[in-house]
Amino acid sequence: MADTATAGFDSRGAGHDSSPLGEPVDFDVRGLGRRLPGSEAPEGWIKKIERRREGKTWVGYFHLWSVDVNGRRTRLKKEKTLGPASMPKHEAQAKLAEYIEEYTGRITRLGDSIATFADLWKAFSAVKSGQWSKKTREDLRYLFAKHVLPVLGEAPPREITLTSLQLLVNKLAKDGYGESVVGRVRTYIKACFEYATDEDIVEKNPARKLVMPNIQKQPCERFLRVDELRALLAQAPPREHLVLRILAVCGLRPAEALVLRIEDSEGTQLRIDEALKERQRGEDRIGTTKTAESDNYVPVPPDLGREIAAWIAAHPDRGNPRAFLFPNSVGSAFSVGNYLKRHLKPLAEAADVPGVTLQAFRRTSSTHIQSYATVKDMQRHLRHTDPRTTLKHYAKVIPDSLRAAVAALDAQIIGTQE
Repeated sequence: MADTATAGFDSRGAGHDSSPLGEPVDFDVRGLGRRLPGSEAPEGWIKKIERRREGKTWVGYFHLWSVDVNGRRTRLKKEKTLGPASMPKHEAQAKLAEYIEEYTGRITRLGDSIATFADLWKAFSAVKSGQWSKKTREDLRYLFAKHVLPVLGEAPPREITLTSLQLLVNKLAKDGYGESVVGRVRTYIKACFEYATDEDIVEKNPARKLVMPNIQKQPCERFLRVDELRALLAQAPPREHLVLRILAVCGLRPAEALVLRIEDSEGTQLRIDEALKERQRGEDRIGTTKTAESDNYVPVPPDLGREIAAWIAAHPDRGNPRAFLFPNSVGSAFSVGNYLKRHLKPLAEAADVPGVTLQAFRRTSSTHIQSYATVKDMQRHLRHTDPRTTLKHYAKVIPDSLRAAVAALDAQIIGTQE
């Protein structure tokens, strides 16, 4: 493997005549170490880093070579958080090895190795994923695994036609998926075949004329009336009572509320800097918020602040600031779907409130706060980017007008103001 890794390049990374500039280099990261000279081995290493919130952590680093627009080889440094420093070093090294293998792919001869669309998608993802955000990679992995690969995965790329691709996106629209899902599938199928055309894997792009089908917007815009919220709160046990107030009053997304930690409560405000990733496992299950603007603070009215403080005072793990505010039975974060199914749906049934979804609470918050807030304050309340990115000028600042609006909304829901 060392011969493959270093073929065509001297110790400074310059290309020999025998190896075309930018040719993919295949390597096995498990071969890193003392057996190879440092100048010849692919660059991957790990070290312990002290981080403010996570503590001491294993972090892996490696370099990737690419060719810029001027044809020059450039080296990009990548990093990956591998886990707590308590993890044995060999396990951290193994995790880095697996990540590099996944990230860079294992394709050395594209034309010979791509027999199916699944192979093509894997090659395209390996090449392009360095330009995608983590969220984009997660979303595309999920969308294609669920909707595209079961239909096209085993088909040879040269046998896939415009008709088969159009039928696929048409079916997604017919099955009720919105413009976001259908549009992303169409966009990345086209990009994938454009890549295949550039690499001479197919003669022409069958997706070039792939069009968006008509999307029927979903009419459901369910939100809860104030009397419905009060009925739910009257039936709710202490944990659900507090969760419902935070969702309805503070306008949090469910994936944000369920990963709140004790240290995120700062009296008059909640810090929102994490979100649950339903499709991920292990340490990647909790990651960044949906947008940069979502990573922010939300105001907490005084009465709700007292309820949060009382909950923390009785919390079984109150001495640990990193403990989840609403842990499940094993101390980790609830799944959004499980929390809705096991706790909120039975509560809604007992309170005779139909059509309860987790999204309904955020919509409820935005609907009712209109009576008290300006458009700018509403945008700040929900931590949205649009309109016109106004909130970027108010990042980390909670206006007094928004504090007053949230307090008025909470008083209306609880019943202390009519």
